[in-house]
This record gives sequence, C-alpha cells and structure tokens, in this order.
Amino acid sequence: MAIVPLSKLTLVGHQAEKDRVLEDLQELGCLEIVSLAPEAAPLADPSKQSREVLSYLDRCPQKQRPLTISTDFDPVRVEAEVLALKDRIHRLELERDTLMHRIEALAPWGDFDFPPAEDLAGRRLWFYVVPRNRVRELAASGLIWEDVRRDGRNAFVIVISESEPQGVPAPRVRTGKVSRRKLERRLHDVELELDDAYLERVRLTRWRVLLSRSLDALEDRAVRNYAAGQCYDSDPVFALRAWAPIEALDTLGSYAEEHGMAMEISDPGPEDKPPTLLRNTERREGGEDLVNFYKTPRYGSWDPSGVVLYSFAIFFAMIISDGGYGLILALIVSHYWKRLSGSAGGRRWRWVLFTLAAATIGYGILIGSFFGVAPGPGSLAARFVILDMADTTTMMGLSIAIGVLHVLLGNLMDAGRHGWSPRALPSLGWAMFVLGGYTLYLGARAGADAVRTPATAAAVGGLFLVLAFAGYGARPLARLGKGLAAMTRITAAFGDVLSYLRLFALGLASASLAISFNGMAASAWEGIPGVGILAALAILVIGHSLNLLLAVAGGFIHGLRLNVIEFLNWGLPEEGSLFRPFKKKGA
Repeated sequence: MAIVPLSKLTLVGHQAEKDRVLEDLQELGCLEIVSLAPEAAPLADPSKQSREVLSYLDRCPQKQRPLTISTDFDPVRVEAEVLALKDRIHRLELERDTLMHRIEALAPWGDFDFPPAEDLAGRRLWFYVVPRNRVRELAASGLIWEDVRRDGRNAFVIVISESEPQGVPAPRVRTGKVSRRKLERRLHDVELELDDAYLERVRLTRWRVLLSRSLDALEDRAVRNYAAGQCYDSDPVFALRAWAPIEALDTLGSYAEEHGMAMEISDPGPEDKPPTLLRNTERREGGEDLVNFYKTPRYGSWDPSGVVLYSFAIFFAMIISDGGYGLILALIVSHYWKRLSGSAGGRRWRWVLFTLAAATIGYGILIGSFFGVAPGPGSLAARFVILDMADTTTMMGLSIAIGVLHVLLGNLMDAGRHGWSPRALPSLGWAMFVLGGYTLYLGARAGADAVRTPATAAAVGGLFLVLAFAGYGARPLARLGKGLAAMTRITAAFGDVLSYLRLFALGLASASLAISFNGMAASAWEGIPGVGILAALAILVIGHSLNLLLAVAGGFIHGLRLNVIEFLNWGLPEEGSLFRPFKKKGA
C-alpha cells in the first residue's frame, strides 16, 4: 500500500513525429499529460461522442441488416457521417417546426405577400389578435389599422406604423417578413430533405455492429486528439509535459533516446500539485475505489486503501450480524467470480465482495448466529462463540472501542506523514485527546481512580498541542486564531466516536428480525394443520430475503460512511487529484 512517487518530465520532439509519439506513449500508458497549451479546454468524456453515435443508430425506428464483415468500413468516417447527419436532421427539424409555427400564425390573415418597404414609406405591418370587446379601444388610439377578419371571439388586425405601436389592447403576433406562400414552399423542401436524411440514417444503421466493435479505437483516438491539443507547438518541434512514475523513467528515457527526442526530468516543486497514483496488491485494489469514492489522498500523504477495505469489511459484518447471510453472499460471489474477471474493475471488486463475505461468516461464528439460529450447547460451533448480541453493555462498549481505535489510527497516520515536523503535532494531539478521554471513560466504569490523572493529562496535553500547532507557520495572532478554530473539533471527536454505535444498533436490528421471522415461521407451522409447512417456508424465504437485502444496504451505506466521513476526515484532511493515465482503452 503506497502512493507511487512521481517525476515531472518534458519531452521535446519533431512536429512530424508528434502523432506517432502520442500513439506510442498511449500504448505505454504510464503518463498523465500536463497542459502546455495557453488555453486548455477540459477533457470531455472520450466515450461520450462515440457512444452517442452508436446509440443514435440503435434508436433508429427502422434498421438495415447489420454488416459483420466489411473491407471498406472506416469507423472514423462513419462516426463523422453520423454526427454530421444527426446535426443536419436536428437543424432541419428545428426549421420545420419554426416554419409550421409561422404558417399557423399567418393563416388568419390570408395569403398575401409583404409589400416592399419603399411602398409603405418606411412603415411596417404589425399583426394583432384583439378581443372583439376591446376593438373600440383600438379605434380611439389614433393608429392606422385594418380589421382583416373576425371570428366569434377575436378581431384579426393589422396596424401600419414606423415603430411598434403603443396602446394596442393585445400582444403582438410575430409572423416574420416572409409570406405564407413562400413559407409553405420552404416547408415542402425541408420535409423532402428530412425524408432523405431519415433514409440516410437507416442506411447508416448497417454499420452499428462494426461500430460497436470499434468503440475502444474511437475513444483512444479522441483522447490522443485531446492530448495533442495539450502540447506546445512551435514549428518544427513540439513539447509535451507529463507526470510519470519514477519506475517508468528508464523506459521513457530509452524511448526518447531511440527516437531522437530531448527529455528533461525534475522532482515535484513546492508550487506543483502532482496527481496521486495508488499502488496496491490485487486483493487490496478494491480499497482504492472505496477511498476514491469520497476523496483522493493528496500526493505526499498516505494510502488508506488497505485500512478502509478491511475496516469496511468488519463494519459490514457487524451490521449483517449473521453467518448464514455471509454464506449466501459467498455463494453469490463464487457464482459470479469468473464473470467478474472479465474487466479490471470486476477483478478488484470480486476481492472486495469476497472479503465482505468472509468477514460476515467469521463474525457470525463469533456471535453464534446462522439465519437467526444459535448453535446448540456443547456443539463445535458453540465453542467459537465469544460475543452475545443480547449483552447490550458489552456490544455497545465494543462499538465505542472500535470507534476510538479507528479515529485514533486516522490521526496517527496523518501525523506520521509529517515525520518529525511540528505539523504532525495537531494530529498527534487529537490522538492523545481521544485516547485520554476513552481511558477516563474506562477508568470511571471500572472504578480505577489511578488512571484518572494520567488520562486527564494526556487529554489536556493533546488539546494544548492542537491549540499551539494547528496554525504552525502563521503569524502569532493568526496562529492563535487557527488554534482556537481547530479546538472546535472537540465536539466532532465525541460525535464521531459515538457514531460507531450504529454498528451495534444495526446489527441488533438485523439479528432481531432474523429471530422474529423464525418465530413467525414456527408459529405458522404449528398453528396451520397440513399447509403450515408451506406457510412456514414462505415466511422464512421472504422474511430472510428481505432482512438480508436491508442488512446489505445498511452494511454498505453505514459501513462506508464510517470510513469516508468519520475516519478519512481525521486521517486525510487534504484532498488530491487522482492520477489519470494517458493510455489505451482496456489497457
């Protein structure tokens, strides 16, 4: 578990070799491009355009028989054709709707051509639909107007004026300057063009299978084009800057030497903000996804992937609180094991799911619960039972102890990343405060007065470190202000530790529901002669299925919440950006 050290490198090569160099670097897949362009546009989702093209063809109401083999298929050309056609159809449909609206607006005034502007001496025609009971207001306005026609409710009026007239008791009807006859001719032409475009869309549907097979290549090309825009071009050379893992520098140096390129390497400077590249074993890689779900560790901090993965598994198991449910989860994981191996994300998550199932089974053995049934006295399973869910005091104490250890570990890991620097002291102070406060709590429960003084000293000493060093490096008054502001987290420390009581509460709820469904099934079996066994089986299947779904949902939500909010807020106060390698799709 580590954050991989990075170096900043700059490659300079001939402009004529730029496309080939970018393709080779994408094949290597070990760089994150840093923009050297004056105005770099943000990277859009490279899969969006290609997948929209495929979706557009799939949504076509009529389709041609798809081709699966073709010698003249060019995915780039087909993508460009579909995008151009989609844009053309969109523009034609907008124009058609506009024309239909204007034709409808002109219909009440009949078929006429607008007179030339010189014939009206600089005046214009203004169209209104005036309620019949308000025409007298128009007559009294002094405007030049003509009542073209009337229906049962309105009068269709044309006003002649140089500018938009005032005092007309109705809103203006916007008809444009083109006659209805010309609009109808243009509408006819647009509809013919649309028919041709729709037929062209149907024709292009023949490529949808081949296009789906080329999505990765199209997305790789889109990313290369974006990377090309991030380079600095000054004919006859170009420059590319990127972050690279230090173990890849030898390979990159050999490539640069082989292709006659200049390469400069430097360490991250104080003004740099390198991305974070996490490196874990295959069984712990899923922890990276759990961490990045909430925040990415800042470069130079520490990698919490393993801690989050295993603590999440423990919390999940405590919320499920049943080994039988763990067995069901293990069966589901084993069923989908090979299917999950088809992608990198699937391989990571199958180990996460395996860890959750194993932890749930293990914890179920420790509390002696399998589908809400406890092992019989003297049985082998009974020998491993060391916890009793009905012992509220012990289980609540266990949950608080886990919370203390989790918050304590987060602060110690955050302090450890600073080494012997004074910047480590605030986190160390919070660790002392939490440990001292918990020791006081245990001493009060056990009546051990001897621990009161050292525990109080640890807690007070920890708060002093927070007050004195939270603003380290600032001016005295600002430093004091930052220290006082940091002290407000005292309530957060208590609240975060007590938040772990949800482990016991949710676990008790899950166990109680399992026992309740068993009792209902037993009552149905005994109380309904003949078909009682069927009713009991239905209650068991439906009840335990529902309980398992609720428990799994609670395990994911609350188990993950305790890690990403309570734990990481203490262990990773600063957030970084994830390393996004410039690589080919699926590499």
